[in-house]
Amino acid sequence: MITPAYAMYSFPAVPGAPMPPGCSGSAGIYTCTGFINIQDQVQFLDIGNVSVTVNGVLNIGTYRIGSAAQSANVTFYSNGTVTLNATTLYATISAGMNAVTVYGASYIRGNLLISNGSINAAGTIQGDVVSSGFGAIFMAQDAVVNGNVAGRTGPVTLSRAVAVNGMLSTTTGSLNLVGFNTITSGVSCDGCYMFVNGQGNALSGYVNVGNLDGGSSQYSSYYGSINVQAGYLALGSGTTVYGDVSVTAAGLIHASMAIYQTVVHGNVNVRSDIDSHISLYSGSTINGSVQVTNTNALTASINNNVFIDSQSVINNSVTVTGGIDNYGRISGCAKSSANNIWAIKMEFNSSTGGVCCASSGTCSQSSCVFNPFGYTVRKCSIPAAKFNCIDPSVTNQNAASGHLYTQVANSAFNVDVIALSADNSVNTDLVAVGEANKTVEVKWVDCGDPAVLINQNCGGARTAIATQNITFSNANAGRKSITATMTNAYKNVRCQVTDTSAMQQVSLSTDNFAVRPASFNNMSSSNANADLVNGTSTNNLPVIKAGSGKFEMTVTTGLSNYNGTAKIDNNLISAHAGAVRTGALSGVFGIANNGVSTGTDFTYDEVGYFKFNALGIYDDTFTLVDASVGDCTTGFTAGSKQACAFGYLPSSNVYIGRFVPDHLMVSSVSTSTNSCGTFSYFGQDSSTLPGITTTFTLTAQSAGNNTTRNFTGPFSAIFDLLNVNNYHFSLSPQVGASHRLSSAPLPLSGSWNAGVATVTAKQYIDRPTAPVTPQSMSIYAQPQYAEAGVLVSSIQTLLASNLAYRYGKLMLYNAHGSELLPLPVQLEAQYWNGLAYVRNLADSCTVVPPLSVVLKNYKGNLTACETNLSATAGMNRGLLGLRLSAPGVASNGMPNTGSVDMEVNLGTAASADKTCITPLEVPAISGVLPWLGAVDPVARATFGIYKTPIVYMRESF
Repeated sequence: MITPAYAMYSFPAVPGAPMPPGCSGSAGIYTCTGFINIQDQVQFLDIGNVSVTVNGVLNIGTYRIGSAAQSANVTFYSNGTVTLNATTLYATISAGMNAVTVYGASYIRGNLLISNGSINAAGTIQGDVVSSGFGAIFMAQDAVVNGNVAGRTGPVTLSRAVAVNGMLSTTTGSLNLVGFNTITSGVSCDGCYMFVNGQGNALSGYVNVGNLDGGSSQYSSYYGSINVQAGYLALGSGTTVYGDVSVTAAGLIHASMAIYQTVVHGNVNVRSDIDSHISLYSGSTINGSVQVTNTNALTASINNNVFIDSQSVINNSVTVTGGIDNYGRISGCAKSSANNIWAIKMEFNSSTGGVCCASSGTCSQSSCVFNPFGYTVRKCSIPAAKFNCIDPSVTNQNAASGHLYTQVANSAFNVDVIALSADNSVNTDLVAVGEANKTVEVKWVDCGDPAVLINQNCGGARTAIATQNITFSNANAGRKSITATMTNAYKNVRCQVTDTSAMQQVSLSTDNFAVRPASFNNMSSSNANADLVNGTSTNNLPVIKAGSGKFEMTVTTGLSNYNGTAKIDNNLISAHAGAVRTGALSGVFGIANNGVSTGTDFTYDEVGYFKFNALGIYDDTFTLVDASVGDCTTGFTAGSKQACAFGYLPSSNVYIGRFVPDHLMVSSVSTSTNSCGTFSYFGQDSSTLPGITTTFTLTAQSAGNNTTRNFTGPFSAIFDLLNVNNYHFSLSPQVGASHRLSSAPLPLSGSWNAGVATVTAKQYIDRPTAPVTPQSMSIYAQPQYAEAGVLVSSIQTLLASNLAYRYGKLMLYNAHGSELLPLPVQLEAQYWNGLAYVRNLADSCTVVPPLSVVLKNYKGNLTACETNLSATAGMNRGLLGLRLSAPGVASNGMPNTGSVDMEVNLGTAASADKTCITPLEVPAISGVLPWLGAVDPVARATFGIYKTPIVYMRESF
């Protein structure tokens, strides 16, 4: 531990710095016995609370005891006298029954505490000065106490120019101010007697005493209110009171207030159980109201008086239950409830603003007035009990309960502000004849939600909208018409009237009303804005699926306080020009924020565009506070009152879209086939007989499976019904065959009409590249198209099923026989059964035109057309009989033996192909049977070769 060089004494003792003589102890507890005379510096090295008990006299010289930097909280407990001589003390002094005397410019950082001893202190005390017993407190001239000064039963005296920066108080002792004293935080002594003497005393805060005698004081100031509880108050010349004054007394004690050349800015109230008096002398002024009453009905009318000398003034009303003796001036109303003719005396050269003789409960200006000099007597203005605001548009509305009606933002409206008497009638005497006009504050307030009034308080948070001051004159008779304009929207507005002289100083109108927007003035969409202006484009993006695609819409009022909920009327929307149908719009707007309502989950179940007509967006609940009680006209059209509802009033068209079908649907399918009995050949098709013909209905639909009837004309052009790629035909099973359009005319046909197309598809199943076993084939379609990443599709739909298909070919067999006989040639229809080609017994329909059978490569003695071809009409159980006529014998006698090759054209004939169905050779025609293979069947017919076995043969020469 390091001992500072300046310290002579130390608690505890350390090398070079002992404790003062007579002192001992350690660890923060020390005892000093005898005459303790400290005449040098002292340090305290403990931390926390330190007690020094002095059993004897404590005398400290002009030295510093402790320091501001110490960590010890030191208290000297003295059982003897304590004397400080210009000492700087960082400790508290707590004395008992002996005196504590502080001389010179002492500085005490702690408190001065006594019980039954006395304190006589100068200098500066940072803490409190307290006597807890009957000890007296005397603060010497120029002393400063930065805490409180508190006595109990002993007197407390502040000498000249003492400053108490806390509160001055005592319990039952007396308080004495000598002059130029300053008290910062008020005075408190419920039953004490307080004497204010000298000049220039300044008391701030609330002064609460038993009696206050300041009659001999001059130019003192009371910056707060004064409350005297034991009945006596006197204020001397030049005194100013800035707050209210109250003098009361109980029991048989009189209440009296006398002021001399004093100014009271607040109100004055003097009251007792027997009698009360106020006297104004030497040019005193009271700017507030004056009231003198008592609680004893027998003496109320004679013992409660106000006296005003010829130089004094009351600049407000005076109300007594006894008499008013006025030699000076009363600017306001002089009111007495005494039942005698001398209650109000208008003495020589006096002036009274108005008179109210109120013994009967109402005001008269003559029944209680003593007016020997014939001064003008006016009836008093009567303060309002409260105020109300009502709409003047309805004749004879009840002033106390009349209504305020819905108004429209930025439109002026009229309101009557009415002063009410206690019985709720109109106070026509608010401003008496000859009285000064009365100004009140009218404030429009938004009471928020809920829309109720509870004990003159808004049900919700009260927010000021606008304020204006209005002035009543006598001609207004308590009813003043004003014009107001609200520049924003509010659900729950009330009128608030403030009049500090009214019984109810702040009055809220009994009714509330809404201020609504005139209209929704703008609507837009951020993601359904393909062609806002015209609603005609079939190419602009974005695209939205009908009934399922979500889009956003925003509607505004231009009023930041609008927080209602916009609604939609589906009856007041229109589709784009030329549309077949206007769709249904679903979705809701959210509660508006800053006047903007937005909804993000809207859907529309048609194709193209739509727009809102007037009032297609509306709000009929914002004015609920009025609509529920008939304070607005139902609907959108104003009558005698504003309309309850308002809506969208477009200045130009705003089209929302572009919408496309949600999906396509295939239905009402019918199928016909160019079959051969119970089957068809793979690849079977012709220009006259399509392999398969399917007719079905293709419908554009919304998500709710309703026909989007506007998918027609230019809006349906994106789905070309003549483009096979839009249908996504498919086959099952996958055997290497493909779906093809027929070679027949108009293989695809159809047109859109109101979202529906009847489609006819002529098609066939082509021939696989390799033989396949007989199959049961199905044909599917899944019409669809895509635009900007949006796929509009049907489900895969079965168009035809159980179609029996065979992989076929024709087999032409070689034949031989006598040249003298016709030669039959067998043409066989075959199909692949998985192991081999076998005769197609089911084929009784294939027709081979004889002209498509080529006769060529004649050999031997056989030349063209020496044999002619004929055929049966068609296949029978897979066989078709061809017949070559007998070539016979030539004219030279030679037999026409030889051979001819036969080829059945399945497809296109070669240019050299010839045939003979008559003795005249003609070009062969192309075949019409490509479904029976790409390789024409070929065989050889030979004449002059006999069939075996030969049973008998004879040559004859």
